Amino acid sequence: MPTFIAGKDNKILFGAYDLTSYFNSANFSREQAVNETTTFGSSQATYIGGIESASASLTGFWDGGSDAVDEELQAIIGSASATPLSIYQGGDTAGNKVVLLNSKIQNYTIDSSVADAVGISATFTGDNFGNGKSLYALTNTSATANTTAVDMGASSSLGGQAFLHCTAHSTANISVKIQSSADNSSFADVSGFAFTDLSGITSERIATTNTVNRYVRLAITVTSGSATFSVGYAHNLK
Repeated sequence: MPTFIAGKDNKILFGAYDLTSYFNSANFSREQAVNETTTFGSSQATYIGGIESASASLTGFWDGGSDAVDEELQAIIGSASATPLSIYQGGDTAGNKVVLLNSKIQNYTIDSSVADAVGISATFTGDNFGNGKSLYALTNTSATANTTAVDMGASSSLGGQAFLHCTAHSTANISVKIQSSADNSSFADVSGFAFTDLSGITSERIATTNTVNRYVRLAITVTSGSATFSVGYAHNLK
């Protein structure tokens, strides 16, 4: 039987901010160009796959407060840097599906009508995208721990990418790295696959081409303070 989830539980993390409460619709799309290669003498058209791309769109309601949605989206228009965008399906509980887009904003619209609340919409594209799972829900963290591993279904000899969103901190000095295991028992660091130590609110995308085994977890080391952060991960497919 199919397993369905409620869209009301989706979570939107953008950069160092949890913008979930401002949006009521989220869309993510992957596209692939298809190039025709039909030659003389053919009775049917033939095609080859071309360049892949991805886009996301969000719609919701305007809020002009400090660190609210308008301030954060206006701030990145024209930026040369990409911003990690994570759209969690059914919430960010570890193991839930997430789409990752290292995003560049294409359009931000404020829509006002006398009969309705002021609305907003935004569209994004990006050159790094993934279809993965949550490794760690947005949680205030103050203790060293290894998280429960998430089963990715198979290993990836092509590596993977991970997004971290840190939305709050208190004198934090915390390291977060990714480990993997073939048997969900013996774990090892994935070489070079560690985030910059957390000392304030931030977001970061990291990537590796080293093999990531089937079971993936975080190794969190808290030297001092606390931080509220989440991590999503996706295997590289190509």
